Amino acid sequence: MPCAWWPAFSVSIPKSGPAEGRESVELKEIGEFGLIYRLTRDLPSSREVIQGVGDDAAVLAVGDKWLLFATDVLVEKIHFRWDLASPADVGFKTLAVNVSDIAAMGGRPTYALVTLGLPLNFTVEEVEEFYAGLKEAAEEYEVILVGGDLSRSDVFFAGVALLGEVEPGKAKFRKGARPGDILCVTGPLGGAAAGLTLLKSKKELLPETMAHFLRRKYRRPDARLEAGKILGDFEEVHALIDVSDGLAGDAHHLARASGVQINIYRTALPVYPPAQELGRRLGMDPAEWALFGGEDYELLFTVEPSAVGKVAKALEEVGLSLFPLGFVEEGEGVKLVLPDGREEELRCGGYDHFRGSIYEPAP
Repeated sequence: MPCAWWPAFSVSIPKSGPAEGRESVELKEIGEFGLIYRLTRDLPSSREVIQGVGDDAAVLAVGDKWLLFATDVLVEKIHFRWDLASPADVGFKTLAVNVSDIAAMGGRPTYALVTLGLPLNFTVEEVEEFYAGLKEAAEEYEVILVGGDLSRSDVFFAGVALLGEVEPGKAKFRKGARPGDILCVTGPLGGAAAGLTLLKSKKELLPETMAHFLRRKYRRPDARLEAGKILGDFEEVHALIDVSDGLAGDAHHLARASGVQINIYRTALPVYPPAQELGRRLGMDPAEWALFGGEDYELLFTVEPSAVGKVAKALEEVGLSLFPLGFVEEGEGVKLVLPDGREEELRCGGYDHFRGSIYEPAP
């Protein structure tokens, strides 16, 4: 299924709806991105809008500054379960995933508003624990919390509206990948999905040091803020996105936005050793976690071949690595290059809000 803003999403299913005789469409028929396209295709814009819908954050030119706006929400039983994460973990993650969107634009976060939906059976102490985790992330990423809203809700949810800024002219976008570019990522993948698999198993499958590493990758992701700033300084970096939906899905986002084909070498996929060991013990392929698991929040980018070395050196100076994954060429879509040289279409995979939760079977 397509992964981006596809005009082809025009499914109509005759059925009784709000108005008798009116055609209606179930959300699962068009999916998350089809719905976004339908809702935003005719939105007005202005000359201040450098980038609107379709990237990790909106970019607005206000005075002599470029401001970044991002928002994400975490919903109980959709994004997390209380038996797998503490309120403090959820608080930390709620802000970190938004910071990752700012990092993917090459910017830095500044101020945040936080909205909570709280069930009546939630305790004051649990809310305070959530805020402790939230404030821990705010301190780590130098974000000032300036307000928000509270509401009663049937399930817990937390949403953040995050403001940031980027030097004018230095924002990075999903669009911009060029034929000949090298596709790279700032770190190994699959750790979060492996951590979730481990947590859901409720078993002691790994030595504690490995298990702790994977659990933390899922519960408290690292937003690659320093890496985003570094990549933003290189003109040779042409396209950038954070890996939130899985490598396959986010590679499709880059390819679609840039109008190119992306090729990923199966043998180049970087996977954390603890995830490899968990896969071995469970008889599962850890490459599936890297490609389709999501929530890694590394930065995926394309760069001119001549600049790979100096970008890698700059990342090493802040303790990060550069992993080449493949290359960009003319065409469309994403292909996986197998060890024997054969190519196969790489399905989008990743997560779609209207085609099932990672915690519940798809409808």
